[in-house]
Amino acid sequence: MDLEPALIRQLAATDILRYGHFAFRTGRHSAALIDRDLLLADPATASHFAYNIAKNYFTDRVETVVTPSIWGAGLAQWIGYFLEPKAKVVDATPHDGEITIAEKLLPLIEGKRVLLADNLILSGQTMSRLLDLTKERGATVVGVATLWCAAGDQIGDMPVYAALNGHFPAWAPDDCPGCSTGLGDPEIVPY
Repeated sequence: MDLEPALIRQLAATDILRYGHFAFRTGRHSAALIDRDLLLADPATASHFAYNIAKNYFTDRVETVVTPSIWGAGLAQWIGYFLEPKAKVVDATPHDGEITIAEKLLPLIEGKRVLLADNLILSGQTMSRLLDLTKERGATVVGVATLWCAAGDQIGDMPVYAALNGHFPAWAPDDCPGCSTGLGDPEIVPY
């Protein structure tokens, strides 16, 4: 589902969205930078994005939204709220370089229809580990959703719905319009 133009204008009118030439840790470039902290600090904006994501999964009977990060936790709560019926939310936690899920939360995944969600997907490695973990626990994963993805259109065998990619694509440096038009070196983004 496309984002409403008013939502993009709302982002542009705040410090949440900056235009320019940016390079991420993954090496991908973009003409826009979304401030992930500010975006999710604003409940009205976060809820609009979560509703947009939830609309894409209304007919998938999602029972649980699973997220691998603290940044994704707030978004996952809103997504779960907008799904019908309301979905439970499981926040995975990093532990010694691995992703773990608290034992008492496993029944919310095992045998359930699960949507994986995070605020940003950069390399796709974390989401790939979460995908494997949820499948190992017997979940049926119905999709991967995010605000913006630099990792591509799929994580493992799952399509990725990235709400902002249609407006702000991520490019390999050789395909970057900013690089090819001589905008100069991109600003390095630490995530």
